[in-house]
Amino acid sequence: GLSAVIVAKQWYQRRVRGKHMFLLALVLSLASAIGEETCPADMPGCSSYASFDFEGWSPPKGFFGNQRNEVNNVLLSVKVGKVPQFLDGSLYRVGAALFDFGKGRRLNNLCDGLAKVHRWSISKETGEVRFSSKFLRSEIYNRSVAAQDMVATKHMGEIDPPLTLLEKAQVLFWDSKNDNNNIAVWDLGKEGVTATSERPLYIDVDYDTLDFLKKFNPPSNDRSFFESEAMSASHFSKHPVTQHSINYKLVFPYDKGLFSGKDRPSYAMYEYFTDSSGEVVSHLIGNIPVTGPELRIVHSIGVSENYVILPLFCMCLEMKDPTDIGANIIWDATRPTVMKILSIKDKSVQSFEFPAFEAQHNINSFERVNAKGELEVVTDFPTRLYPVQKEEITVYDLLNIDLFNNPEWRYANSPIDMNNRVRLTRFTMNTVTGESHAQDFPVMWNAPKDTSVEFPIINPNYRGRSYCYVYLQVWNNNFNNAMALMKVDLCQETSIGWEERNKFPVEPVFTARPGGESEDDGVIVAPVFDSTSNTTE
Repeated sequence: GLSAVIVAKQWYQRRVRGKHMFLLALVLSLASAIGEETCPADMPGCSSYASFDFEGWSPPKGFFGNQRNEVNNVLLSVKVGKVPQFLDGSLYRVGAALFDFGKGRRLNNLCDGLAKVHRWSISKETGEVRFSSKFLRSEIYNRSVAAQDMVATKHMGEIDPPLTLLEKAQVLFWDSKNDNNNIAVWDLGKEGVTATSERPLYIDVDYDTLDFLKKFNPPSNDRSFFESEAMSASHFSKHPVTQHSINYKLVFPYDKGLFSGKDRPSYAMYEYFTDSSGEVVSHLIGNIPVTGPELRIVHSIGVSENYVILPLFCMCLEMKDPTDIGANIIWDATRPTVMKILSIKDKSVQSFEFPAFEAQHNINSFERVNAKGELEVVTDFPTRLYPVQKEEITVYDLLNIDLFNNPEWRYANSPIDMNNRVRLTRFTMNTVTGESHAQDFPVMWNAPKDTSVEFPIINPNYRGRSYCYVYLQVWNNNFNNAMALMKVDLCQETSIGWEERNKFPVEPVFTARPGGESEDDGVIVAPVFDSTSNTTE
């Protein structure tokens, strides 16, 4: 089922009959309305200073399982309230939706399930809201459907049964790259919506039908025959001026620099844009060379007007197994967090060290001049700090379907305790003196222990600029994965939250009101799941 809710001075619901799906409801939140220090009297579930109560929640079992059905352009009825008149367009999501065929091999990790694309469309002209979902017709999906079993492929988490030696050889030497792009979507080109994952291989689907259009990797004309491209961030960033998309490719030289001219790995930074023919092309901004100990998982990067920020947190890469990708990732707090900034103008690289942190999603990055007239680069992240120095179990191992569906299991049972010491952290780098410091913002929410705040979003018009407001998903595994939404004012150090028991909102998106003058004038859109009925409201 599907639903939508406006969290503001109105509240409305819409439902579609049918079985539950993955990522299936919609919360629309008037961001400026929830910016008040106290909640409006007619805003159910709202709490001032983001105070959350997660007692008595039922587990969202339908959230973590197979969702085999596809839906095409289903009309959703608005039960209460009305859609903001300026809202016009579509929200796209992609996520894991199929983990087995009822026999044979089972995938047991959210990073590995077969991808399904979702679309909620809102028409300003008709006032209609419609929903569609369709599996991503990747090669991995097509082959698995033909076999009615999960085919052998590179994987992030646990699979049952594990790959045999023959299957591992097949994956390494004969099969094409894993194209099951189930992590994020992006507006990379103009032909369709781009599904992404942690590799430089992208799939476009049609804006309306969600049909497969093409699989592509814009060519890197600067790469030599003696180099290979291994990884990229699943989340692109946009340059605040050109609006070009920016991402990295992790490049390894085979020849130790003999012919390639590169004697160590590098994060090659590219900007992507469409040429006159409408094709997506890439242009090298510059290379950020790294040493072996600096190889890290980088899920997102920061971009300001003049710099690209590469955040090397302490989720480290150690090459052990070319098919089990998760086995190559460890938490290592004995290594520092390193921020490397690449000048877009002169290609120079500066490196800054910080204490150990773990982080995934960049909030925003910008430049400022301090009181001494020195240029500083600032980047913000939700961070956490695990209670152990070194551990092979990582956050990716904990994205395990059996663990999610076990009401007795807690993150605290894991050695890394994934939601330990959660903060919003500002990293400041002085480009003149080379000095740096990390500052935690005050904990501006009142919630049960081990509550995570993640998936930050801001007004996109403030990318690369000084800003105040960030919107986040709140998540607590200790209370059946209870979820909520929160708005934080980093300038005034205040917050406000929204929750409703057994409603699970995920990954908010901010849509600015056209012509709006204030930073928080707009709408928050977030899919929501109802665990009591495996439908949504």
